[in-house]
Amino acid sequence: MNIQGKYLKVWKKEEKNGFTKLDLGDSKKQKDGTYVNWTWFGCTLFGNAKSVDIIEGDVVEVKSGLISQRKYNEKYYNDIVIFEIEVMQKGENNSQREDRIVSGDKFENDIPF
Repeated sequence: MNIQGKYLKVWKKEEKNGFTKLDLGDSKKQKDGTYVNWTWFGCTLFGNAKSVDIIEGDVVEVKSGLISQRKYNEKYYNDIVIFEIEVMQKGENNSQREDRIVSGDKFENDIPF
C-alpha cells in the first residue's frame, strides 16, 4: 500500500546495518477535539530519502512510501519504507538542546531569598 503523511515528528533516528531507520510520531484529531497519537517504528529510508538531512526533532512529510505486513513467529509486523521525504520544520539535535541548558549555579546569586 502506498503511503503519504504530513507533520510526522522524528522521535528517533538510528543507523543500523547500512540503513537509516526513523521512529515517526503521528496523530489524528478526534471529533471531540482531542488527539490520538501513535508512533511508526523503524521506518527505513531508501532512494532519494536516504540523502535528506534529518535529525531527531524534525517535522517531516512523507511524499512516497510503502507499508506492508510480514508474518514472523505467528505475529504480524508492519514494514514501512520511505522513498521521498521532506523536512518541513527543523528540530534541535541533542547538542543544540544541551547548549541551552543553564546550570543552577549561574542563578544562585540572583535569587532574592
